[in-house]
Amino acid sequence: MYKIVLPILGFENNEKLDIEKIDEHFSYLKLEDGSKISIVNINILSRVSFDFEIDQVSLDKLKIKTKDDFSTYFVLVSQNPVEHSIINLVAPIFVNEKERLVGQYITSEKVEPYLASLNKCINL
Repeated sequence: MYKIVLPILGFENNEKLDIEKIDEHFSYLKLEDGSKISIVNINILSRVSFDFEIDQVSLDKLKIKTKDDFSTYFVLVSQNPVEHSIINLVAPIFVNEKERLVGQYITSEKVEPYLASLNKCINL
């Protein structure tokens, strides 16, 4: 289990979760209340560039000292067909595998677009 150190929006009452990997790019966050959240790894988002700073308080809570200390994911709202699934690009989820910590970070910087369909972010 992973400890939630920065709240997951809409699931603020959960303190722990597990991560179920589907493949190298897609996973589920499995929360204590039984909810599952689809997430996608930043490495697959080849058509979107990211440049934002993470505040020191959040870095400390997640015990992040270098970029190698964590992975970045984004919430994916599944649609049919899957190419039309929506990705929230403003609130990444950071996972520190070594410390088993996770948290959602709301960027204060302007990110364009805020939401995007999966087919606009990756090469299918």
